[in-house]
Amino acid sequence: MTDFDPDLVPIRPAATVLLVSDTPALKVLMMRRHANTVFAGGMWVFPGGAVDPEDAEIPTIGKVETVYPGDLPEADAASHRAYYVAAIRECFEEAGILLAQPDSKASQENAQPSSLDLYGRERDRINEGALSFKTFLADHNLIADVGAIQPVARWITPLGSPKRFDARFFLAVSPPTQRSSHDAGELVDSAWMTPQEILEKFEQGEMAIMTPTLRMIQNLSAFTDTEDILNGLAASADYDRIRVDPDSRDLLLPGEPGYCEAADNIETGWVRLKPQ
Repeated sequence: MTDFDPDLVPIRPAATVLLVSDTPALKVLMMRRHANTVFAGGMWVFPGGAVDPEDAEIPTIGKVETVYPGDLPEADAASHRAYYVAAIRECFEEAGILLAQPDSKASQENAQPSSLDLYGRERDRINEGALSFKTFLADHNLIADVGAIQPVARWITPLGSPKRFDARFFLAVSPPTQRSSHDAGELVDSAWMTPQEILEKFEQGEMAIMTPTLRMIQNLSAFTDTEDILNGLAASADYDRIRVDPDSRDLLLPGEPGYCEAADNIETGWVRLKPQ
């Protein structure tokens, strides 16, 4: 039995990032959540988390997409941009990967010296709540680079979970000069893996993965490298609505066997990153 009313659980905005890299095989960063966390405890996930109110106030550079599937008419550019910033912030907090550029408009007078070691110490302070991401960027004359990430999906946590999210999924090519590391707090492990390796470990019961994450890994497995992915995204901006096979609970895309007969009221998701 649950100790909460599922109908009263609010849906919070959230963002997550598929960090991909060629090493030389196509790999994606997976991170395992602490078993005691309320949402997705023990699961392997992409770095991400809830949107903070301050995310909408952080300056950015790059283009923000303002059209998402299923959006309400009153959604505005600022709210969309907050998802991008949340994705960049969470990527730094959880994975140690900073998707930012020097801010050419900022004054250099008060800038502190920058290094990856220094960023690591600042990251710890952010995770401890002693420093805001906004202040960190300003102190180092950095600006969040929303042009480095691309929206690839939207998933809404089904009714019944103790926490529900309206999560925008983004994809970014990990900067080759940076090395990832999990935060050793909410996240207890991390690994760069090929999509095929992840799917094999899932099938063997070695990795626990939520169904939306699994579907995104399945879609990634159709691509050969990061250039192939980016070309595929450039070729199509259309999102497809996910349906669920009521028997197997597999998430299906249009054109896949059983899609037309599958249920559209079990899982709410739209996917842009998909096999061509």
